[in-house]
Amino acid sequence: MEKIFELLSPIAHFFEKIMVFLYSNVAAQYGIVIILLTIIVRLLLVPLSITQTRSMVKMQKIQPELKELQKKYKDDKQKLQQETMEFYKKNNVNPLAGCLPLLLQMPVFFALYRALREPSEIVTSVLGEFTINGVANPAYNFLWMNLNNKDPYYIMPILMAGTMFLSMKMTTTDPKQSKIMYIMPLVFGGISFTFPSGILVYWVTTNIWTIAQQWVVSRVITRRSVRAELMQKDKSTIEEPELSDEEKKAIRRKIKKKRKKKG
Repeated sequence: MEKIFELLSPIAHFFEKIMVFLYSNVAAQYGIVIILLTIIVRLLLVPLSITQTRSMVKMQKIQPELKELQKKYKDDKQKLQQETMEFYKKNNVNPLAGCLPLLLQMPVFFALYRALREPSEIVTSVLGEFTINGVANPAYNFLWMNLNNKDPYYIMPILMAGTMFLSMKMTTTDPKQSKIMYIMPLVFGGISFTFPSGILVYWVTTNIWTIAQQWVVSRVITRRSVRAELMQKDKSTIEEPELSDEEKKAIRRKIKKKRKKKG
């Protein structure tokens, strides 16, 4: 873990500089600064999040066909895997697209964790040390918490687990991953009881942003998808107009004649 923190030290220092800038020029509240930093990070990840949502909508659409494929090759796992990958490629779907925003957030999370647990002089030169004469530095206070210490009432860990469950429920499309949707919030919720409150402010803000963004983007993408389908139907109606009763009868007569000739 220490090696990871060492590798991420440059990123941690970069975020510390942003935090100090926000603290000095925007809001002299450490908790507000963490929320603003979270929003900045999430804005940078918006393009990936949109890609994730598009992939999710596509995955939802192809689920019936995917289930049929699984039934067809249920006794041949190798063939099923091959056909599934071919099916994803044909439908231009990347099942791993949902993981990208999460993976890219991990360095941010670890860097921020390091910045909050062991801040460098970049932060302490402005806000001071964590404690002054054995007493928690009030510059790090936010709401009912001191952001360098655990939440005394455990409200933030519960909020983190709850918002994480909701965000995963909105982004999980594969039924096989439904168990993870229940396990991960419980696991991370349990671990978060030992985290500094500042980390949980970042995490809860991230989850709330994800829930709101997913709701908005999925609605926009779904509407566009419905419009595209309607336009496609309109085109097919124009290109292939419905046959009249006389035309249908003529076609039936031709089919009967062909059958008689074959007979």
